[in-house]
Amino acid sequence: MSENNESNGIAAFSDELALIVEKNAPAVVRVDDGSRLTATGVVWSSEGVIVTTSHGVERDEDLAIQTFDGKLHPVTLVGRDADTDIAVLKVAESGVQMKPLETTDRARVGNLVLTLARPGQSGLHSTLGIISSKTETERSGQLEYLLTTDADLYPGFSGAPLLDVQGKMVGMINLMFGRGKGIALGTPILSNVINSILKTGRVQRGFLGIRTQQAILPDIYLASEATSKQTKALLIVQVEPDSPAQKQGLFVGDLLLAFNGATVETVEDLRKQLRSQSANSEVTLRLGAGGTVREVKVILGVEV
Repeated sequence: MSENNESNGIAAFSDELALIVEKNAPAVVRVDDGSRLTATGVVWSSEGVIVTTSHGVERDEDLAIQTFDGKLHPVTLVGRDADTDIAVLKVAESGVQMKPLETTDRARVGNLVLTLARPGQSGLHSTLGIISSKTETERSGQLEYLLTTDADLYPGFSGAPLLDVQGKMVGMINLMFGRGKGIALGTPILSNVINSILKTGRVQRGFLGIRTQQAILPDIYLASEATSKQTKALLIVQVEPDSPAQKQGLFVGDLLLAFNGATVETVEDLRKQLRSQSANSEVTLRLGAGGTVREVKVILGVEV
C-alpha cells in the first residue's frame, strides 16, 4: 500500500469515528442535580427513560437533564440500585422526542471503543480506547459482564456510554464502581436493572435471611469428598425469623459450605452468589453440622 493510500485510509477511519460521535451525540445528556459536579446520562428509550449512575444524582427531586440542543428538561427519579450504582430517570414533560442508543452485548477484548460524555458545562467530549478486559458474571441464568477500557476518562464521565465502532452501546462507564478505573457496566446488566426498576421501582434480589462469619473448616470435614478442596466455610450466627433460611431448617451453628455447587469461603462469596439470584428463585445449599454434610433447597425471598 502506498503512503498516500495509507494516509487516505487513516483519514477515512478518522472521519468514520467522527460520524459515529455526531450520530449518537443526541442520545447523550448532561444530568443536573443542582450540585457543582454533574454526570452524563444515556437516553435508553424513546419514552424519555434516562440511565445514569446513582452517585451522580445526589438528590431525589428537582432534577433535570440538558440535551444536545442546550435545552433543560425536568426529570423524575424512577429508582436506584445501590448494588450496581445505577439510577433511572424519566423525562417529566410529554411530547419530548428522544432517540435512544442502539445496544449490543457483543463486546470482545481488544475491540476499539468510544466514550461520549457531557461533563459539566463544557459540551460533548469523546475519547478513544480499547476493551482491555471482560469479566463475565451470571444472574438468574443470564450472562452479564463488566468491561475495562483504557480510554481516558475525566470527572463527569460517569454515566457515559461505551460505543463500539458501529456506534452501538456495549456498556456504561462508572468511575466510582471502578474506583477511578475505566470500568463499564455491560448492557445486559443495564437492561436487567432498568427493566426491574421500571417495573417495581427497585431490583428485587434474592434474600436468604442469615448472618454469617468466616470459620476454619474442622478437620472432620476434610476427609469428605464434598469438602476436601476447601479449608474455610461460613458459620451461621443468626437466622432471621420467618426467613427462607428458617423455613428450610437452617440453624445457628450450621456451616454453609457451598451455594449452587460453588464453594463458599468468605462473606463476599455469599454476597456474590445472592447478587446473581432474583427473588423466588430456587437455590441449593450445602451445609455441615456435627461432621455430616447435607444439601437443602431454598426458595429465596425478596430483599428489602
